[in-house]
Amino acid sequence: MVLNELFGKYGYRIYMCSVDQRYISFVQEENYYINVIGFFDERRQTSTQAQMQGFLDAHKGRLTYERPKDIHFLKLICTNAKGVGQLVPGMDAHGLAEEEAAEREAQLTRAWTQDVWYLIDDENPDAITGEPMGTRLFVPQTAPEDFYGIKSPLEQFVAKEGIQIALPEINLSEAERTQLGMDKAPAKEGPDGRPVLREKPREKEAACFVTLGLLLINATMYILSTFDIFSKDDFALTNGILGIPGEWFRLFTYMFLHYDVMHLINNMLMLYAIGSILERQIDRWMFAVVYLAAGIGGGCISVWYHTRLLTPYYSMGASGAIYGIMGALMAYLMLRRQRSQRGLYGRIGFALFLMFYTGTVDKQIDQMAHLGGFFCGLIVCGIYCLLQGNKKVKAGSK
Repeated sequence: MVLNELFGKYGYRIYMCSVDQRYISFVQEENYYINVIGFFDERRQTSTQAQMQGFLDAHKGRLTYERPKDIHFLKLICTNAKGVGQLVPGMDAHGLAEEEAAEREAQLTRAWTQDVWYLIDDENPDAITGEPMGTRLFVPQTAPEDFYGIKSPLEQFVAKEGIQIALPEINLSEAERTQLGMDKAPAKEGPDGRPVLREKPREKEAACFVTLGLLLINATMYILSTFDIFSKDDFALTNGILGIPGEWFRLFTYMFLHYDVMHLINNMLMLYAIGSILERQIDRWMFAVVYLAAGIGGGCISVWYHTRLLTPYYSMGASGAIYGIMGALMAYLMLRRQRSQRGLYGRIGFALFLMFYTGTVDKQIDQMAHLGGFFCGLIVCGIYCLLQGNKKVKAGSK
């Protein structure tokens, strides 16, 4: 087995590799953060920290795709017992002078070495069996105890299988290697892409399936009602249904009905414009939950408000759920601090202004469904983002 298979089980893939194949990165991409394991093979030739850091720095712009994300790095240095002994005094029999050992220890506590693990390929014989010591994982005290659950399986894997990574071949001549300086510095991506091996970035789905599904359901319900397959009045919101158990289904059905074709078109355009943005940021199932929760919540607020005022009314339309998506998107942007999408704040603010303005001018617009849906979406997505953030923190502290 090779390390690719182990990392693959945890969602990592080879992302970048230098031509001399001494610098390799494995990447795991999640919704809100990216984990990078930088593998540095120091068994044949020693690199400087600047060279290693240059390789890692090359990832930052490429991995974010111009969208701000948290990138977490783990440096995995493969060396022999003597090599790590020079960095970490006392790890092998090749002792250093006391002053030199103290200097090495001071270097280890510097910022660059805070997230470094060592894979020690030790060929020294075991004192009892006489067999080579083999490969083991060493985690210094200054390094994180774990990296998103990878420590224990990595430790067991290398002890049993050793260190092998399956890499694609690079068809470069020795002259090209020398010209590129691959033996001295990390590779840089050339015009033809050959100096750096890099898989095509995992693209997000072009189609937002939940949003498109909701568009289809709304359009289908409008067509069925147009051909008098059912009466919209039997499924719309009206006074008193919160106190009549047999009529509660209206809190669900009303959000898929529309008065006329313009009502449908306006709502569907807004649904696609806002929904396609949010669906790409959160899990699809959560997007569906936000839509339904906002629609039902907005309906409850609307019925309660008009029943209390004794105002006879019928209400239908997806706008309450759509404003819930708008509120959810605002919660996501605020809690995730998406600075590159600050322009959306202005769009959402403008849409909210239109909501209140049109509700004031046109008394037939169900203002309370809009307002209730917005805050339901804001709260539901806010809770989801906070829970996701806590999971990320807990995973990083394991």
